[in-house]
Amino acid sequence: MTRRSDGRPGRCPGRPSAAGAAALLLLSACAGPGPRDAADAEARDDPPGPAPSVPAADVPPPLDPRPAWAAPFSAPPKAAGDGFVGPVMPEESGGDLVFLGIGPDGTTRWSLDRNPSCTAFAATRDADGGDLVVVLDSDADPDGGGFAARTTAAAYRPGAGTLVWGPVEVPGTLVGPGLVFGASAGSVMGAADGPKAALDPSTGAVAADESEGGTVLHEYQGTLLTERDGRLHAVDTATGQRLWSGAGLAPPSHAPAAVPAPGPRPETDASGAVLLEWRQDGETVGTTVHDLRTGRRLAELGTDEEPRLLGTQEGGAVVAGAAPDGGGVLIAVADDPRRLWSRDREPGERPEAIVGGVLYMSTGNPTPEDADGSGVEGEDGIRAVRMRDGASLGEGNWSVPVAAASDGTALLPVASDGPGDAFAALPST
Repeated sequence: MTRRSDGRPGRCPGRPSAAGAAALLLLSACAGPGPRDAADAEARDDPPGPAPSVPAADVPPPLDPRPAWAAPFSAPPKAAGDGFVGPVMPEESGGDLVFLGIGPDGTTRWSLDRNPSCTAFAATRDADGGDLVVVLDSDADPDGGGFAARTTAAAYRPGAGTLVWGPVEVPGTLVGPGLVFGASAGSVMGAADGPKAALDPSTGAVAADESEGGTVLHEYQGTLLTERDGRLHAVDTATGQRLWSGAGLAPPSHAPAAVPAPGPRPETDASGAVLLEWRQDGETVGTTVHDLRTGRRLAELGTDEEPRLLGTQEGGAVVAGAAPDGGGVLIAVADDPRRLWSRDREPGERPEAIVGGVLYMSTGNPTPEDADGSGVEGEDGIRAVRMRDGASLGEGNWSVPVAAASDGTALLPVASDGPGDAFAALPST
């Protein structure tokens, strides 16, 4: 049973395959055309696909178990604007990878062809809050054994597929978080193999380039975190204005001489929160959670375990880690910024995804797979928790949706009859 919203990272020519995070897609297939001059996506008006059958036992709350339509994507899409954007794999060798913009009613609005080798895409917002989808293209030639000599990025409005900016040359694929690009070391959202660069989502202009010094750490909707000479700096990518610095942050009360350093990176491609480690005499003496835009501290964690941070493009983040006084803690924060709630984390609980305002967690406790009471144990159960207040919505052997539109329509992984993945659209109750 499919449970998580993980993408399907593939293999760039000559590079090893590695597992990656859900938010980004890395695919390889036969060679398509090299980077092309960007233009508006091709307008379409295809009707929704017929709804597939979905076992009610696979559907988590708050979704209606009666599917409305079938999504055409063959790998995990992203919510963008009021609908979805995602890829469709080429049916034949040598074909293009196609990105589709789908409305919340399942209508295909537009399509965009791209080289299928080592492409990627990300959802973001510009300085005015407008939704964007950034799509990569390259001149990689896997059939000929050639690496990409040129990779470009272009941004589109997810509703109509109109071009906003680009193509802009970037040093490699998306490595994240946010619009951070670098030559891939073989994994999605992993360490880049070479200097990274970050783009301003509003214009596509280069906001920071490691070839000019410093380290690019984290970009989110126009806020960029960098490190230079051991000092953290957050800036606005559109204006270059400094928003805050590590030197202006208060250390944990128990370690007044500690200095901040980058903590574990988010496990998703978008997060308005950031983890910082506090170090003293070469040791980590504390970890704090901060709003990326303001630097405001939202929570303090203990050091008994490495924390795990999940964020979303739609807003909000969850941190699972150690409480300062021992034990496990689960903390939810909003992009306002503010702390929404926190509670003790039960043994085995692990946040997996935040979709449509719901946190889905694996519980570490197998639950009965069958419905006849025979007690056959299946995979770990899934617990659904409402993000705004932490209220439990239930627990079961559910699949986990990969994306949700603003009207609550969510895409749930279902059994596929062909290559790639398949997804059913279910409304929210």
